[in-house]
Amino acid sequence: MKKYNFLTKIFAKADAKSDVKRSHILQLVVGLVIIIFLNVVGFYFFTRIDLTSEKRYTLSDSSKKLLKGVDDIVFIRCYLEGDIPADYKRLRNETKEMINQFRSYNKNIEFEFRNPNDFKDKKEQAEFYQRLFEKGFQPILKTTQQKDGQVRQYMFPYLEITYRGETKIISLISNKGTGEQEILNSSVQNLEYNIYSALRSLTTTFKNKIAIIRGHGEWDLPYIWDFVNGLNEFYAVDTVTINERLNAITERTYDSLKPNEVKFRNLYKTLIIAKPISIFSYKDLYILDQFIMHGGKILWLVDPLLCSMDSVQSKGETYAITNFTGVEDPLFRYGVRINTNLVMDMQCSKVPIITGVYGDNTPQFTFYPWNFFPIISPNSNHIITAKINPVKFQFVSSIDTIQNNITKTPLLYSSNNTRIMNTPAIVSLEILKQRQDARLFNLSNLPVAMLLEGKFLSAFRHRLTPEMESNEMIAFKEECDSNNSMIVVADGDIIRNDFTNNQPLPLGYDKYTSEMFGNKEFLINCVNYLCGDQDMIPLRSREVMMRKLDIVKSEKEKTFWQTINIGIPIIIVIIFGFIISILRKRLFVFQKGIKFLSKKEKPKKEKKN
Repeated sequence: MKKYNFLTKIFAKADAKSDVKRSHILQLVVGLVIIIFLNVVGFYFFTRIDLTSEKRYTLSDSSKKLLKGVDDIVFIRCYLEGDIPADYKRLRNETKEMINQFRSYNKNIEFEFRNPNDFKDKKEQAEFYQRLFEKGFQPILKTTQQKDGQVRQYMFPYLEITYRGETKIISLISNKGTGEQEILNSSVQNLEYNIYSALRSLTTTFKNKIAIIRGHGEWDLPYIWDFVNGLNEFYAVDTVTINERLNAITERTYDSLKPNEVKFRNLYKTLIIAKPISIFSYKDLYILDQFIMHGGKILWLVDPLLCSMDSVQSKGETYAITNFTGVEDPLFRYGVRINTNLVMDMQCSKVPIITGVYGDNTPQFTFYPWNFFPIISPNSNHIITAKINPVKFQFVSSIDTIQNNITKTPLLYSSNNTRIMNTPAIVSLEILKQRQDARLFNLSNLPVAMLLEGKFLSAFRHRLTPEMESNEMIAFKEECDSNNSMIVVADGDIIRNDFTNNQPLPLGYDKYTSEMFGNKEFLINCVNYLCGDQDMIPLRSREVMMRKLDIVKSEKEKTFWQTINIGIPIIIVIIFGFIISILRKRLFVFQKGIKFLSKKEKPKKEKKN
């Protein structure tokens, strides 16, 4: 019977004191049941509440989708640890928080933060450094002030991500920005994208194939090295010379079930044509046209005029000559016309001009704004160009649209102070000696990059030669079965990376002004869009607000805020305790009065005779 005593005490009738005790026990039991229930539900159903305006603690849908497919251990090792400067500690903390967010959606994510300077033996430390160097780590040497004085140490802001025996090294330091603060802020913003791109590269077994067309004087690979290097993270990049071969970019085979029909399959998802300077043959244009008709995408980077800045600087002037390549006609039929003119813009970059010589015969350079190198503003209303830096062009032309069934969306356009120079055009440094009259720059928003979307009609409709008509293997198609897309940019130099000491620089980096433009981001976004990887674009352009403390103000008001943070909670607790004490006393007096009245009004029992 003893085992029922506890339940008996709870549910049996008792006095007021027992009622209060029973009520407290029930409250405790109910509270424990609720806590256990919430923990069980939380174990099976995960959710987070992010109250920040930019949702910095919420992973994008792209990352969540990727994490669902990770079914094995992903080990992430970070070497940004130890006694490091405050700004890099912030980057470390943000990195740890971001990895924890990935882990919260998939428990297969494991990580470790390791201090590369935590070695008592100098020889072991040197060997460890050597292993990191061999992996491709490029350390940052920083001098920090510590108790024992100034200390010089190496920092390795890298992540080493391993999945199923494969390892990928990614740098935490962004190449955007000029000062250290801007670079670190940009590094924080790119954290999710960097981790996402590495995981995607490691976990994706199939990559869409992309081809860079060769054979018409296009840029050699060293000049587009950084762009190709960026594409290699997501795609299998190839180079192809068509040379009038029908199966160069497509596969044509006879259908065994239907002998009179030819099966057609594109070998590549997207083609990139980067500044051709010689004429495409009729057959090459036909092969490209049929590639489009069967669903293939093309990124056209075409210069309608050829003009070299090297010639301008060496000779003082040069002629802008027409660059006829043959692609003008099919592009016209698809819906755009690239004009043979040069866009001059008041919003432009600067170029170095030799204005003198120092005593040791070293040339003296002065930077002047060069209207032929416009800084083009992106269209913030389209996913490709939203939130990217302005794009730098060199001798760019304007684009007109042709009325047809194709939807045209301008991606990049000039500023509100623009003028054009029609051919024949002489580009001379004499322009720099003249004060530019703003009244001449009376044009605005001239498109220089255009997105075309819709069901394209073949540029060879009713234009096949008798030889081509008699060839069954050409598998001619007059129109796209479904909506297709292509992007046309009226400048082939947009893809070219600069050099210093024969080493390629990041695409978009101006070696003279140290500015970073959005060329690479724009072109990668274009390829992502054409390949159907639109979910990657907003991830790359994500913004995270840096809410930094005002050091001077925080030091000045330190005592005040310490008092507020420590004193206010204590005062609140005291006030609540005082109020609860008064309410309990009043409740006790009220209950006692009720009992007294109930006893007084209770009738007396009659005595039995």
